[in-house]
Amino acid sequence: MGWGMRRALLLCLFTACGDSGPTGPITAHVTRYDYAFDIESRAAHTTITFTADEGGDCLALPLRAAVASSLANVTLNGETAGGSFDNGVLTACAKGVKTGASAKLEADVVIPLATLEDSQVGYSITKDAQGNSFYYLVSWINGCDQFGPCDSRPDQFATYHFTVTHPDMYKVRCPGAIVEHGTSTECTFDLEGGPTYSTFGVAAYPAWTTTDKGSWDGVAVTVYDRASTGITAKIDSAYHGGFIAWMQSQFGPYPFGSELRVLTAPTYWSGFEHPGNIVLDDRLIGPSAYANPVAHVLDHEMTHMWAGDQTTIATTYDFTWKEAMAEYLSFVWEDMNGPDGLVTARAWRRMGEMAAYYPVPLDDPRPALFDFYGDAYGPGPLVLFRQLEVMTSRAQVLDALKMLLGHPHAMSVDDVLAALAQTTGLDLSGYANAWVHGKGPPDWPRYALSYANASHQLTLTMTNPKPTPRGCKFHVALRGATAGQEQLVEVNTFTGGENQTITVPAPAFAVTQLEIDPNGECLVFSTTATITREQRYNPWVHR
Repeated sequence: MGWGMRRALLLCLFTACGDSGPTGPITAHVTRYDYAFDIESRAAHTTITFTADEGGDCLALPLRAAVASSLANVTLNGETAGGSFDNGVLTACAKGVKTGASAKLEADVVIPLATLEDSQVGYSITKDAQGNSFYYLVSWINGCDQFGPCDSRPDQFATYHFTVTHPDMYKVRCPGAIVEHGTSTECTFDLEGGPTYSTFGVAAYPAWTTTDKGSWDGVAVTVYDRASTGITAKIDSAYHGGFIAWMQSQFGPYPFGSELRVLTAPTYWSGFEHPGNIVLDDRLIGPSAYANPVAHVLDHEMTHMWAGDQTTIATTYDFTWKEAMAEYLSFVWEDMNGPDGLVTARAWRRMGEMAAYYPVPLDDPRPALFDFYGDAYGPGPLVLFRQLEVMTSRAQVLDALKMLLGHPHAMSVDDVLAALAQTTGLDLSGYANAWVHGKGPPDWPRYALSYANASHQLTLTMTNPKPTPRGCKFHVALRGATAGQEQLVEVNTFTGGENQTITVPAPAFAVTQLEIDPNGECLVFSTTATITREQRYNPWVHR
């Protein structure tokens, strides 16, 4: 307790705080955050504007215990507040706020220099290869209360104003319109609203040089980079401008004005999608599971402008749809423009084979997000989109996404499945139970394959059947001893059953090798494949 108001606190614990207006807990939604801090001292002042959905005189908001000792000058509705701080929740009490009225909560804190495990979630200072310091404030899912009292529910939208003080040689970028004042920078985000997980994102760095990448279908793009990374040269304006044009044709206008900033820095993740401000790892050029990691990650993060920022997740355990959607739409653009899409689809299978959790884990207790989020990048896009486009059509899958994206709202994985069921015409209830929701490490279908050259029969036998059938559609490659000898055989276990013997048109060569799913169409594997979950691959963390 660092408020200097112990007497008021004791009073508030036993009596109603404030001398007029309604009493009791306030139920509210936050409409705006005004947040000011200094990047070196970490001293911060937060002003939260909220609307009372149910009036009262005490407002409770999440606040991490790490900042308790620095908490000071708490006011509610313009009055010095009493209240309590316990188990990560700040309860501030003062004069009552009527239902439907707007009011403010203000407080001073010192941001802890702390992050979630080895990530940059929280507040961090990281040195680049040349010794420059990169200051980074990152909320992520449920994380905005690391910096002060904040409604950290992932489905909430608000507007924001950041005022950041910093040494003169530093440049600061955060969501919104920017005004620079030498040793301070203001960012005003007054658009339709942004979720706290991504809009609470401030980057400060002394080493950026800027490159104007022109207009990408009406969006002015500036890259902030160091020459030594090589990333700016890898960003093809024609390719990415085409992607933005395609996204706008599918899902409506770019959601965040007419400007996009692409920032490179020494980051934990390959990319992060702050609204209108994409941060890329300065080591992104490679090695990577993707054919062109800079292009793929940049398109992935731009997709999040629509899928993740404009439309956000309903709960923590809906995390997979936003990552799956960003992966899938980047893949579709790759597939429309060359061979890189096949590399991506194959990478999803490799990631999926090593997954320790289902896309929506139902384990008891349910795992922390930091434990399962990395498994969203492979199984997620495959089971939610790629497998379904192979079973139906890409147009039908995209039609579902058009129903879901293009306006601010929160949605769940079940909402995504409902839209997909509507546009594909498939009953996806059993499919979801087999592929999407589950406990423990996923035991994806594994097949023993055999081929009889004499009868031209391909036999597939599932070696790990489950009570709920895990059907999908994929191909098996029949190959000969000479390079280029290949024939693909279509297999549909969704409609034809898990075990099948298929008579195929006679190949013009003796079949000596079989490969299941060479095109990355389904999470099916040969019994000879080796699962190495101890070496799980998270493509969004630099290796």
